[in-house]
This record gives sequence, structure tokens and C-alpha cells, in this order.
Amino acid sequence: MSTAASEADTTRGGLVFVLLVALAVRLWNVAAHTYLMAPDETFQYLEPAHRLAFGSGIITWEYIYGIRSWLLPGVIAGVMRLASLVDPDPAGYVIPLRLLCVLASLSVPFVGFQMAARRFGLPTAILTGLLCALAYQAVYFSSVIMTEPLVADLSLLGIWLGDGTHEQPPKPRRLLLAGLLFGLAASLRYQYAPVLGAVVLLQHARNRRSLVLVAAGGLAVVMLAVGVLDAITLGAPFRSVWLNYKFNAREGVSSAMGTESWFYYLVYYPIAWGAITPVLLVGVVFGAMSAPMLGIAVVSTIGLHSMVPHKELRFVFLATACLPMLAGIGLGNMLNRVRRFRQITFGVPVAVVLAVAISGYAAIVTYHRASPPDDWSRDQSMLQALSAARSFPNACGLAIRTIWVYRSGGYSYWHRDLPIYFETWGDAQKLERSDFRLPLENMLDGRLVPQYPGALLAANAGKFNVIVGTGNDGLPGFSKQSCYGSGSLGDTVYCMFARPGGCD
Repeated sequence: MSTAASEADTTRGGLVFVLLVALAVRLWNVAAHTYLMAPDETFQYLEPAHRLAFGSGIITWEYIYGIRSWLLPGVIAGVMRLASLVDPDPAGYVIPLRLLCVLASLSVPFVGFQMAARRFGLPTAILTGLLCALAYQAVYFSSVIMTEPLVADLSLLGIWLGDGTHEQPPKPRRLLLAGLLFGLAASLRYQYAPVLGAVVLLQHARNRRSLVLVAAGGLAVVMLAVGVLDAITLGAPFRSVWLNYKFNAREGVSSAMGTESWFYYLVYYPIAWGAITPVLLVGVVFGAMSAPMLGIAVVSTIGLHSMVPHKELRFVFLATACLPMLAGIGLGNMLNRVRRFRQITFGVPVAVVLAVAISGYAAIVTYHRASPPDDWSRDQSMLQALSAARSFPNACGLAIRTIWVYRSGGYSYWHRDLPIYFETWGDAQKLERSDFRLPLENMLDGRLVPQYPGALLAANAGKFNVIVGTGNDGLPGFSKQSCYGSGSLGDTVYCMFARPGGCD
């Protein structure tokens, strides 16, 4: 076997090792933790998909006004429908959906490994790949069913496909595929379109043919996935873009849901990295010199979203995914100046130890200083109580007491042809900082379910015989059946109550 072939086999073995580590950590996360990262995961993606697949779901104001694309919910609905043929329980489609997201998330360590290997060899590739595989936020977001992590996965694959095009122009189909991925990413989250445009220009501006192929592929997807799909499902081309911008940016609906300072994202990373911040920042700077397309993705993503008053960490996940890549490539660049590090027998073990040490320390600091106490168990006990209510043999209607509508799990986790009544229905339609109303509709088998908010719920207790709420949320005639959660700050106690008899 030639030396080149042997090195290629060794590199492939290193890539397999990194991906297996990443997969193992992500599967452990799915098996060991239950959390709803944000209400949007349920009510912007799972609920509309459930309504599309089964006819039941809570319709939020975004879908009532038509400012959300049906692209991702449509895909999710197809998975839900197929999975339900095998397992009628909600876990029968939620777990496969999370596993599909986990598989997609492997693009982060894959791209990190490949881009580092191309520049500085196997030890740097191992270091970079493991940093991406073990990064706290990369693991946490890996199973989240939302556009932000999926857009990052697609964007990074597009960046990798176009990497090095100025040195050796790739085949046209590779460039077209990169364009398709960028177009799909921009279609899923239009706010990333300027970022991806900057990346494409940086990568391909020096080669007009490459730029045309990538741009053509991207624009074709956007025209179909946003222009044509919106025209069919929402009544007007690109409605999910321009109307979303009108409500959230021009009329300030998103700002009414909470604002942060312009430097919010800049402060977060030093807090999450702790004492190793200087080391990682030096690595990021050196990495950006070697992989400027990743650097521009970080700077433009954080810069663009820093100008938006309403801020959430998931909005800048593309930057969060790129940072361990840049740190790994930059640190590897510096270590490569030590000849011994370039030797596989020495460099690879050092890279493994260094990656585990950096990732482990950062994870501990992030967990204790930069993340909410319920990060890994958010709404777990609520979902357990909801599952118990779903399993109640004579259930004929469910009431959700005191729990905010958007943290209830909706029909996606109830998944029965029985109505849900929300005590907080009226509160869920108001914004504290704005006069804008957030209309909601409760749809069961294509029919609207009337709601009885506040005191009206107790007055209509004959319409349901199971309740999910906190420990004191029972009503006369209902007995406490089971409770879940430890009662700590990050693990609220939720209970299931039931009464004998049927429903009106």
C-alpha cells in the first residue's frame, strides 16, 4: 500500500472515530434527557405538523396570519404520519424526529474535521472534530426540532463543499449541491440569507463560474421552497418572509416578547468559556485566518442578530457551531509548529486529551454559569404528567390548569382525539409590552374547540375528566393520581388529576 493510501485510510479512521464519539454523546443525550428547548419547538413546528397529519393542533397567531412557512412542518408531518403506523404513542414520532436531527447534527463535527484535515493534518482534525463533537451547545441543540440547528447543519455542509474552490475548482454538481444547501438553509430561516450571501461571495467571488453555479442552485431552491410553496399554502409568494418581517421587525411584536442589550451575545461566550476564554479566543482568531469563511459566518451572524432587540441563543447557533471549528483549527495551527505534534503517534493522543479537557471544562462552566437550571429537564415533569393523563383509560377530555399554553405540549404530546381545555387561554393571547393580540385557535379533527379561560374552566368541569397542573391544581371531584418532578428550581412538580365518570 502506498504512503498516500495509508494516510488516507488513517484520516478516514480518524473521521469515523470523531463521528462515533459525536453520535454516542448525542444518543446519550436523547436517552438520558427530556426537555423542550423553547415553546417554538412544539407550537411552531410540531403542532402545525400534527394538525396537518392528524387534523388536531393549537393554531398560533403566526399560522392564523400566515407568517410562517409550511416547509419544515410539512416534512415533520410526513414523518409523524409514517411513524404513527408503527407506534401510536407520541414517542413513536417524537423520538424518530429527534434521531433524524441528531444524524443531521453530525455535519458539525464532520465539517470541522474535514476542514482542519485539509489544512493541518490528522492531529488538528482530531482536535477540531472532537471540539465540535463535545461542545456543550452543539450537543444540547443536536436533538432540537427547530430551524436554527438544521440551518447550521445545512450551511456548514455548503461551506465544506465550496472549501478550496479557488485552488482546485470542484465538479459542477458539487457547486450546485452547495447552492442547494445554502438555498434550503435560507428558505428555512430567511434571517440567515445575508450571512450565507456573504459566505458565498467570500468563497466564490474569484471564480465567476463557481459563483454562478452556487447562486443558481440557491436561488432555485428559494424560489420553489419560499416563493412557490408560500403561494400555494399561504396565498402569496414569499409571504412568510415579508409579512414576518412586517410584524416582528416593523411593528415590534418580537421586541414585545423581550429584549436584550446589543452586546448580549458578545458577553455570553466569555461567561460560558470561563478561564479558558483567552486561549479559545486566540484559537478563533488564528482559525479565522486559515478558514475566513467560518470567520465571516461568525462575525456576520452575531453582528446581524445583535442589531435585533429580541435575542435568543438559538438565533446565533450557526456562530456557536463555527466557534469550536475555528478554535480547533487555530490551536492546531499553532501546535503544528511543534514538529512532534504533526506525528500521528504523538499528536493524536495529545489532540484527544486537549479536546476532552477543553470541552469538559467549558461544559462545566456553561452548565453552572451560563445556562438556566432547567436546561436539560425543561418541561420534563409536565410531559410525564401529560403522558399519565393520556394513558388514563376512561379519559374523555383534558384540562390544563395554570400551565402556560405554550409550555403544555399541545396535541403533539397529547395525541388523542379528545379536546384540550386551557385555563390560561386568555393570558396566552396578550403581550405585556404591546397592545398587539396573539389570537389562538384550538382545532380537533378539523373543528374548533371552545375554551373556558380562568374561572370558567372550573364551571365547565363536566367537559373533561383529567387535569394536568401543579400540585394544588385539582378541582372538586378530582383526585390526585400521580405527580412528577423533584420540586427544585429546575424541576417543577406537575401532577395528573382524574375524576370518575364521563364528560358532557
